[in-house]
Amino acid sequence: MKLAFEPEHLALMAQIREIYNPDRPIYLVGGAVRDALLGKPLHDMDFVMEENPTSLARELAKHLKVGFFILDDERHTARVVYYDSEGKYFPLDFVQFTGQNIEEDLRNRDFTINAMAVPVNQVTRVIDPLGGQADLEMGLLRLCNERSLLDDPVRVLRGVRLAVQFDLKFDAGLEQALQEAGTRLSRTTSERQRDEFFRLLAGPNPAKALELCLRLHIFDTLFPVLAEKVPGSAALQRPSVNQVIKIVERYDALLQVLTSAGDDLQDADWLMRTARDVLGQFSSEIGTYFSAELTPGRPKAALAYLGMLLSQLELSSASDHSQGQQEVEYALDDGELVYETCKQFSLSNVESRWVQTFAQHHQQLLPRITACDAPDRRTIFCFFKQTKEVGVALAIHALAQLLVADGADLVQEVWRCALKAVETYLSAWWKGHDELIAPRLFLDGNDLQKEFGLTPGKLIGDLLTNLEEEQASGIIRSPDQARNYVRNWLSELPERGENHES
Repeated sequence: MKLAFEPEHLALMAQIREIYNPDRPIYLVGGAVRDALLGKPLHDMDFVMEENPTSLARELAKHLKVGFFILDDERHTARVVYYDSEGKYFPLDFVQFTGQNIEEDLRNRDFTINAMAVPVNQVTRVIDPLGGQADLEMGLLRLCNERSLLDDPVRVLRGVRLAVQFDLKFDAGLEQALQEAGTRLSRTTSERQRDEFFRLLAGPNPAKALELCLRLHIFDTLFPVLAEKVPGSAALQRPSVNQVIKIVERYDALLQVLTSAGDDLQDADWLMRTARDVLGQFSSEIGTYFSAELTPGRPKAALAYLGMLLSQLELSSASDHSQGQQEVEYALDDGELVYETCKQFSLSNVESRWVQTFAQHHQQLLPRITACDAPDRRTIFCFFKQTKEVGVALAIHALAQLLVADGADLVQEVWRCALKAVETYLSAWWKGHDELIAPRLFLDGNDLQKEFGLTPGKLIGDLLTNLEEEQASGIIRSPDQARNYVRNWLSELPERGENHES
């Protein structure tokens, strides 16, 4: 294995050499070294040094004309807010040694494949005291030391991600060590748990990552609010999560096919080729939608996978049927419970509501898209009125549900009907949004006050809601039709027992 740095990365290290005392050691460490050995793109660069790096980071930021801030004053960690030549965020982190020298620092890290360093003044040399390069070549995930997981249980989630991302097998005893350390996740901050879990969801093969989390019983401690809200509940039930994993797998496959180039489908089955034929027109929009982040580092695709997990979880009491006790099951269909789970997982309010909406409506579309009746305008409007932009993710989810539910028995006619229905929903969202989803009303609140003598209040709000639905449904097609609708609606108020002046 040879280091393969991009010219831009070599230039950054050269600038660090110019700024920093060449007689003082500074090293590139961690994932950047690993990825350079594998010939993979770098997403950030971490540097370690003997002294407090704050002054160097500040000077480099000034030299690069970018921002800088202190990540952790106690641990002497600073970040330079750099963007690469393509405009992508590419943070440069600087931290002081955790030991007396570079070898001690590396031995204190998580896994051997992350415990390699490159001296900034010798960019072809790899310092590898634990054999990380050999482990990479053998496809082995191995701890740096026996206390790696005890010192930081969040490394359990990182281990899952690395195993899946690089297709690594566990070293002897590592799986048991990961499972035991997973029970200590509650001792770490929810923010760190969240960040590592979302890296896992946003990485390659999220279904395999979730399957490994299930095998290691990580979910039991990752979402503690569930046990708190359901007294006497047992661990998350394996069958329901297994079902989620199958849906995630098909969902991920659909996203890969729908956002790939058309000539990349030689190995795809007829189901995926047909999906591409029908929905490929939205390839760019789908890619942009699912890669978009409501909060940096957490794309909507990952939020959708979390939504699937939380919408399907079932918890049951530990009652013993053999003793005649009745088992009580709790399905997580309470939107507020999903929201609270997300908040305890330190998601933002916007993200939490997004996942909550997904969970509340995750079963809504499947029966509709398999009915082989094209959804009408009112149905489409009402669906997106309830779900907003989350409806796009739910439409793809319904297809994944169908693939899992029918499997090899799925007939071509039903699949094509489902795809055409989803095409109608997506077309309304991306091509007919101003007409079918959020039409500009022929009459607004001011018009209702001026022309009909109404006063601001609930009545006007109700009228505008109805006008929007009727206009989106195609019933109202002109201002005059809108006025007639209002007159008829107001004339029926006495029958409803409502006050015209309210």
